[in-house]
Amino acid sequence: MKPSRTTGGLTAVLLLSAALTGCSSVTEPDQVGLYYMQGSLDGNHFDHCTEPSLTDDFEWNNQITYLPKNQRSWIVDDVEGADSGDLIVVAAKAPEGQPSGLQVRFSLKVSFVLNTNCDGTGDEAGGALRKFWESLGKRYGADTDNGWKEMLKQTFSPVLTSVTRETARDYTAEQMIYNFEGAQAKAAKTIADSFGLTLNRTAGGSFFCGPTFNRAKTECPPVEVALIAVEYNDPGIQAARNEKQKAIEQAAANKAKAEGDAAALLAAAQGQVDAAAKIAQLYKNPAWVALKKAEIQLQIAQACGQNPNCRMIMGADGNIILQP
Repeated sequence: MKPSRTTGGLTAVLLLSAALTGCSSVTEPDQVGLYYMQGSLDGNHFDHCTEPSLTDDFEWNNQITYLPKNQRSWIVDDVEGADSGDLIVVAAKAPEGQPSGLQVRFSLKVSFVLNTNCDGTGDEAGGALRKFWESLGKRYGADTDNGWKEMLKQTFSPVLTSVTRETARDYTAEQMIYNFEGAQAKAAKTIADSFGLTLNRTAGGSFFCGPTFNRAKTECPPVEVALIAVEYNDPGIQAARNEKQKAIEQAAANKAKAEGDAAALLAAAQGQVDAAAKIAQLYKNPAWVALKKAEIQLQIAQACGQNPNCRMIMGADGNIILQP
């Protein structure tokens, strides 16, 4: 008996129950199986798809290849756990007046679902899933961990690099890195649209769909591409730009402080001017002048009253005259 293969973790295993009883096998909830009739009488031909979570008849001399139906991803980044550590390095658009653009590196995440639609009859039986396996997946052994990763590497990476390079030509490095006018979201959409179309053409069919794919339908929505990060490829340029940005922000802070100090001084001066103007208006008021004069005369009288040698005489004009 040829061993069944499973991609519930995409690891090939021998279905011991099938080997012992030769009567049935259960497809995991996140898998779809391709059942092939094999043997001296059956030859080697596709028979049907096994459905997730269901038990299927399994004869000892036949083969079931299991493939994933759950959402998958391909991550290009230099962090632990990424599928590819080879960041996509491309030349950005040249700024005005410059002969060439700076090199930037992209970190990306592709989210997708394998097209596990099994519709079709006759030669088309097994639908997109069977076509995927026989024209692409089997070549790499994509029903195993290593085979799956190698298949995506050979299929995804060249296309992703190509469409990213084309997209980067529409933006300067500064536009992408500092996300001027939403440049990153625009670039990610362009990359996703171009990637989906080119991938279908180079892979030989609509084998990879977006996360909203419904295997009960024939529609295959485009895969999704998220832009994780964009950075200068030369770390020296990045450091220099960081210092420049730091200087710009410090200058802005100094300017703001100077403007604040100047505004405070201006407000204080204006307050003094307003106060002087109000006093000048008071001096034009006879009643206020008489009040202030009376306050002064009262202070003189109080001071004289505390000195036993002081004599006060009231003048003809009502003012107090002190006699020594």
